[in-house]
Amino acid sequence: MAPKQTNAPNTTMLLGVPDGAISAADDTDPYITKLGGLPVWLDNDKTPPSDYCKCRVCGEWMYLLCQSYIPLPDSVYHRVIYIWACNQRSCMRKEGSFSVVRSHMVDEGYLRAQQQKEEQKKKREEQKKATSGFGTPQGFQLGDLWGGNKSFGSSSTGATGFGMTTKTSTTIKATETLAERLGKLQIDKEEPTPPAAKATEPPVITSDLPSFPSEYLYITPEDTERTTGMEIDMSRYQEFLNLETAADDDEEGGGTWANEQYEKDQLPRGVDKQFKKFMDRVACEPSQCIRYEWDGSPLFYQLHDGNHAGKCDACGAPRVYEMQLMPNVLSILPTAEYAAQQQKQEPARTLESMNVGMEFGTVLVYVCKNDCHPGDTHDTTFVKESALVQFELD
Repeated sequence: MAPKQTNAPNTTMLLGVPDGAISAADDTDPYITKLGGLPVWLDNDKTPPSDYCKCRVCGEWMYLLCQSYIPLPDSVYHRVIYIWACNQRSCMRKEGSFSVVRSHMVDEGYLRAQQQKEEQKKKREEQKKATSGFGTPQGFQLGDLWGGNKSFGSSSTGATGFGMTTKTSTTIKATETLAERLGKLQIDKEEPTPPAAKATEPPVITSDLPSFPSEYLYITPEDTERTTGMEIDMSRYQEFLNLETAADDDEEGGGTWANEQYEKDQLPRGVDKQFKKFMDRVACEPSQCIRYEWDGSPLFYQLHDGNHAGKCDACGAPRVYEMQLMPNVLSILPTAEYAAQQQKQEPARTLESMNVGMEFGTVLVYVCKNDCHPGDTHDTTFVKESALVQFELD
């Protein structure tokens, strides 16, 4: 799904905006960016361990919030980011209630094209050696790491893979070709990523997973000079905050949230300077559900000390910001309705707490800076990445 044309942007940030429902019959394409639905795997015969899709707090299946096809420039891999969350309000604000999974599958056509380029380059260098006497560069291993290119998120949107529908040998265009980069590598000094640890959990069976309705997202550059009123878009988010307040009141024996009305000028509780900055930026495009910028600048919901990214569990490289989910996701996906239905099916839980579904202010996703690929080049892989979830202030 290529970015739609807008006025010239004044930021390198890309936004994902709702673009219509996807029927269950049509929700079969892994090369799109969407909200909700069931996960569509790059290889239907290769699925992640089941615990990648389960809440570590309650042990129940999580719901897919977002699936994004985001191939990196000069990479031989198809690449998808999956973001999951538990829909139990009691699990929120606890570690393990959100999950981010990065998946790779080799693009055979693109790989063959690059191998052919390398062979042609090697022949030219051998001919040059025969005539000039100079040596040839050392060889390369396609199983080694392909480092993420800083220009991925900070150059023109045409150089990114975010929102593309497919990735072919002509899809990715970068300032430096893979062949040129490989020719510069000193492979004897590089350590390949070790094979992924064998999963202790059985692979997930997709049909076992719960799911929300699915929604297309189209990709557009952010225009920070564009301002619109955001009362309509934020009103449903305010309803979630009202539901939470009602749940607290009901536990204390009072509260009548059903008759409360949203006031357009009212901001969610917990307002601080960072939250005001967050709201002002969102006002440029209130319908945004995703913000994307490889190794870019996150938009925090509240002040944060910056110690959040950590290191890749697979290769030890530092993680960088890649994308984040925005509050409008909770307006698009029927999280509260589905939670209420589940509670009716499990009345015993009503005594414990009122479940009004998941909540968040923003979900920031941090990924391996090297975009490492554990194991053999031709393996379909799944790597757990990091989610920093920020909530409204109490």
